[in-house]
Amino acid sequence: MTAAPASPARPPADSSVPSDVPSSSSDALPSSDPRFSAGAPHTAPAAAAAAADAATNAADPAATSRSILLLAGAPLLLLTAVCGAFLVAGVSVPTWVVVAGRWLPALVSLVVLWPALRRTRGVRDVLVPAWGLGRGRGARTRAALLSLAGIAVVLVVAVMTAALSDTVGAMTVQPWGDVALGLTLMLPLIPVLALSTLGEEVVWRSHLPQLLGGTFWRRSFLIALVWAVFHVPLHLTYVLQGDLSLAHAAATTAGLIPLSLFLSALTARQGSVWPAALAHAVPVTALTLAQNAAAIDPAALWTITLLGGVLMLSAAMALAPSEDAHAG
Repeated sequence: MTAAPASPARPPADSSVPSDVPSSSSDALPSSDPRFSAGAPHTAPAAAAAAADAATNAADPAATSRSILLLAGAPLLLLTAVCGAFLVAGVSVPTWVVVAGRWLPALVSLVVLWPALRRTRGVRDVLVPAWGLGRGRGARTRAALLSLAGIAVVLVVAVMTAALSDTVGAMTVQPWGDVALGLTLMLPLIPVLALSTLGEEVVWRSHLPQLLGGTFWRRSFLIALVWAVFHVPLHLTYVLQGDLSLAHAAATTAGLIPLSLFLSALTARQGSVWPAALAHAVPVTALTLAQNAAAIDPAALWTITLLGGVLMLSAAMALAPSEDAHAG
């Protein structure tokens, strides 16, 4: 979810699993898959239970379809209800609601996973693989480096987009000294903000991709659209309450699609949602570096969005698993 705007131009503070993860229902999760383990091996009974569930649910595509629809639609309905309440009350959506609202998808995921959670396998054998909470491939050092790379890419894309937009006259960047100071002061906030973004990432980059299956790009584009639509109620509330212009809201929503593809590629590369949660937590976009973002006209907004989208999509293409990037 995006952060509540302090001005009409404030953008959002706003990954999928490897392609060979089998499509499954909420009760058929790869709990014995080492790519999603936290480092310790699963017990034989847990692996056997997971295999039995997988065999059972493979013959029941309706169960998988219901889980997909619930994960894709219920968070949107819940967020619409929350935003609608503030809209009716005539109260601006506070930042703490936006931060907490990012956990709406995870709450829906818990409902989907409840039949498995109430069995003997326990939280570790269900949530860790379903939510991609393990460190994924390789040692902790690899996960840490990829997380830092994800943060760096989001920052570099924001700075490059701002610089290019300034060059073509679409916006005027703040003094670069101020930009450097702001980015330095922002860095320590990323791990804290990741505690909020994790509530989205466990669903959009791990649980839902596992249920969808298919190639990386196919499922990632679908999830990118779902993720963008998920933000519409919040952005529309900002517009109706006068906190965001319609042009800014539309451009901000569209800009989430290439970001989603990058976060999906980040998760697919590591087999863990942690790098994506940290990259998602970076509260910087090109618009936050503008001197007067509220005065940017619609045509310039779309120019900025296009430049940033091309850069972010390029990063996603470079990071996406090679064995999956050209499949299907």
